[in-house]
Amino acid sequence: MKKLLLLEWILFIGLSTGVALGDACTLSDQLIELNSVSSSGENCIINLKYSFTLDKNKGNKFAYIHFWLTSSYPNPEYKHGPDKGELGPVLATVAISTDDPVSLLTTYGPDETVTPIFAGLTISQTDLGGGKFRITVDNIGFTVPGACTSLPDITGDVWASQSNDKKTPPVHCALQGINTILPVSLARFNGTLLDNAVSLSWTTAEEAGASHFDIERSVDSREFVQLGRVQAKGNSSATTQYRFLDTRPLGGNNYYRLRMVDADGTSEYSRVIAVDNHTGSVAFELLGNPVPNREIRFLLKNEDPAHVSLYDLSGKAIRFTLGRSGNEFVIKPKNSLASGLYLLSLQRSNGGKLTKKVAMP
Repeated sequence: MKKLLLLEWILFIGLSTGVALGDACTLSDQLIELNSVSSSGENCIINLKYSFTLDKNKGNKFAYIHFWLTSSYPNPEYKHGPDKGELGPVLATVAISTDDPVSLLTTYGPDETVTPIFAGLTISQTDLGGGKFRITVDNIGFTVPGACTSLPDITGDVWASQSNDKKTPPVHCALQGINTILPVSLARFNGTLLDNAVSLSWTTAEEAGASHFDIERSVDSREFVQLGRVQAKGNSSATTQYRFLDTRPLGGNNYYRLRMVDADGTSEYSRVIAVDNHTGSVAFELLGNPVPNREIRFLLKNEDPAHVSLYDLSGKAIRFTLGRSGNEFVIKPKNSLASGLYLLSLQRSNGGKLTKKVAMP
């Protein structure tokens, strides 16, 4: 099957050892996706996307994510929120307020000497119904000691608390790492709501004997029907990108998965993703990236375009003019911009924020 092979590295993640204390909440289905790896002297900078499902049950206040080298994993007991000593040589911590709207925190309540990473991260939440929410944190970047030619194994935990006591919060549910190989068949699989359609995109890093992808959709994440088929490249050691457009999405939540079929008839499924198409759902999507003609075109639906901003990677705001045709917009920077990456940000009316990486050639 298609496998994510990046300079012959294998990424490990702790998966799905669930601990539920007092049934105050339930955590499940944690997933890690590798965005990028880059060298920094004798170390590696890795960038991840991390997601999990949280059943808030009687309510939930906070969630925390931690990453370690697998060889240095301290196996916390999670009788309470772990402090710096119990976390040991943690590589990165992410702190989340799970009250609506879900948001990132700049402090780690159980121990103020632990500093969560915050700058540049994005967070989103999808309501799966029945009190369950899919929470996704993207652009998580941190340093891993050691040369990039031998990337160490990474283990990740997530735990949550219903308590308002930030200093000594009880742990009501947790997912602990068990050092399991992440069987990544796709580097990426995403779905985005457009004006009157849903755009699905996925990326493979390597293909061997691949035949095609069947795109399937469900209204309840249990029973799926096939929408279409996209032929695979077949055999390739290069990154390959694919797209499919669902021109008639269902009202409410749409659940999608890929059935990846090899030439010998064997197949496997991707993870399931959800796209919210309720009345008033927000659509925010780049129309072309890298951007052509140094003009940033994007789709925006059910939000105020006055709340769109453009920044460079240092956080400096960039002035621009904004043109509009229906739900399609075009940004023209007032000054000449250097080639590189920029951040297009939408401050939502509910207090959340959506950010897109823009490549300026």
